[in-house]
Amino acid sequence: MEPRYLDVSVAGGGRWTAETDAEATVFVYIVEGEGVFGPAGGSPIREKNAVLFSKGDTFSVQAAAGGIRFLYLEGMPLNEPVAWGGPIVMNTKEELDQAFRDLDSGTFIKK
Repeated sequence: MEPRYLDVSVAGGGRWTAETDAEATVFVYIVEGEGVFGPAGGSPIREKNAVLFSKGDTFSVQAAAGGIRFLYLEGMPLNEPVAWGGPIVMNTKEELDQAFRDLDSGTFIKK
């Protein structure tokens, strides 16, 4: 499955639904407005928030009265270890340490 990156706008009171791969990871970043995610309702989530969703085969959002715009990202998990340090993400602590050494020495970005 290829990753999916969408810029979605839903008018006030509207609903948007997408079929997803049950094993995919889905997350959104709300750019403007607010909405309620999922079929069961709940509290609206406002702009400038990111939401990571659990596995399932359908994604849905109900826009609040003022509408909503969000970035929708979907893809298969890599199932690899993650070592994270500030702006750098690698697979191991050793790779992360090397990346910071390269950054400090000015060799991080290769030409």
